Amino acid sequence: MKKLIFLLTATSFSAHLFAYPISPRPLRKLIVESEYIVWARVLNVGSIKSTKKNENIWEKDFALIVITELLQGKLQTDTIRVYFCSGMICPAPGVLFKNEEALIFLDKREKMEGYEVHALSYGVKHGLNQDEYETYKSRIKEMQTILKTYNKKECSDMVLDWLVKCASEKCTRWEGIYELSPESDFMSYYDGDETTRKDIFLSSQHRKSLFTILLAIDTLNYSDMGLADITRGTNDSLLLDFLKSRLCRFNEESFWEAKSIMKRIVDLTDDNELKNILKKGDDLYFGYTDKEKEKIKKILSDFITNMKDKGLKQNLSSFDKNNV
Repeated sequence: MKKLIFLLTATSFSAHLFAYPISPRPLRKLIVESEYIVWARVLNVGSIKSTKKNENIWEKDFALIVITELLQGKLQTDTIRVYFCSGMICPAPGVLFKNEEALIFLDKREKMEGYEVHALSYGVKHGLNQDEYETYKSRIKEMQTILKTYNKKECSDMVLDWLVKCASEKCTRWEGIYELSPESDFMSYYDGDETTRKDIFLSSQHRKSLFTILLAIDTLNYSDMGLADITRGTNDSLLLDFLKSRLCRFNEESFWEAKSIMKRIVDLTDDNELKNILKKGDDLYFGYTDKEKEKIKKILSDFITNMKDKGLKQNLSSFDKNNV
């Protein structure tokens, strides 16, 4: 029966292999793999009318972009066409929008004119302000220098320092955290590459620095949870108190982020009562109906009420003498 359901689902896609998330591509890998990196403005977008002779449903849309700054590769012109498929859902395409400025990672299309976004949605950084772009630009230039000197040793001190720099800035946080602690992100389930937790090579100073950054975050989001995982053991009593305080700022409308904090609190306390409350929310991620929203609201309220007097599980206390 399960096989039948799978086959019916698969055949509903014209090309079901494209209906599966690709391996996550954080910034370092984008720099290594992409032929071109540009900061550009999108002049216009359009679509190609498919013909029987030349049909490519996966790249039927295009954007005409003017390059403001070329960060990698060599191009003969500052205005190019970038092709993509806006109709894709999973994996998400590298869509471009008229009049936006974006940081784009590109490849030349094989046997066809124009360019394509590398690694689909991972290859376009939307909505960056000038300061955020400058941060990305600095990290790109630094990694390009590292790639010339570090002889492909992925866990060299230079790479670790660079990943910590990425993790330290809000706009590039995921770019660093994903490689330091890939399992902190559920998308690592779809990663076809061999993933290694590079945070095992971090120095105590690296961890203390990232822990200080974590404690300064006012409103946590999902990607920030990687910081909590990386800095575990630095001062777990303070970490637990911090997570509790931040959870109190969430409501049922942001249960996705709240649930990720609840999970870390359960891990730190190993409390059965909190485990049972958290388990009730396993099938209630989004709360589309009013009934589900009320259930989520109660789960969150019960968790916050019951977590107040919960302390660390005993076998974590050995690290608590380390103060930051």
